[in-house]
Amino acid sequence: LRMLTGNRAFNQLVEREFFKWMQRTQLRRKLWAMCHSRTGDGESFAVLQTNPAFPDVQLDVLPIEPEQCQSPYGNFVESGLIDGVHYDEFNNIVAYDILPQHPGGSLKAINAAKFQPQTVPASQVVHWFKLKRPGAHRGIPDCTATLGTGAVSRRIREATATALETAASLSAISST
Repeated sequence: LRMLTGNRAFNQLVEREFFKWMQRTQLRRKLWAMCHSRTGDGESFAVLQTNPAFPDVQLDVLPIEPEQCQSPYGNFVESGLIDGVHYDEFNNIVAYDILPQHPGGSLKAINAAKFQPQTVPASQVVHWFKLKRPGAHRGIPDCTATLGTGAVSRRIREATATALETAASLSAISST
């Protein structure tokens, strides 16, 4: 944070306090994880919450997996609910459905409560994704367009190995 008001002492005070808060919340590490999630999953989420363990500013940032923002039982009952995101009639985001645990978590934790989302107001959720198409509600990974390249490369590699094996077996037959 870089404060640029006319009061140098005030600027330094705010910058110093913000830096302390960033260290206490481990904000740099959390933003780094969110950046990787946005690249690999296409989107990243964080919930802004109160953390009573912090003495002064109790605001904390809790990054969550994109899979935790969902409507586990479908979007059939409520209009304006699309994949865990609640919209009003003007297509403004109102709230998010956040599962308390990752849906693929440990087997010990499997119970009905795990799949009951908590509705969190949009003002308390950071949803970071690149809007690539009009009307998109969720993000898609940056590497999506290249997924076919991996499959083609694998087929070429397998075909080359098969051709080499065939050539080796034919040469063994013709040399005898």
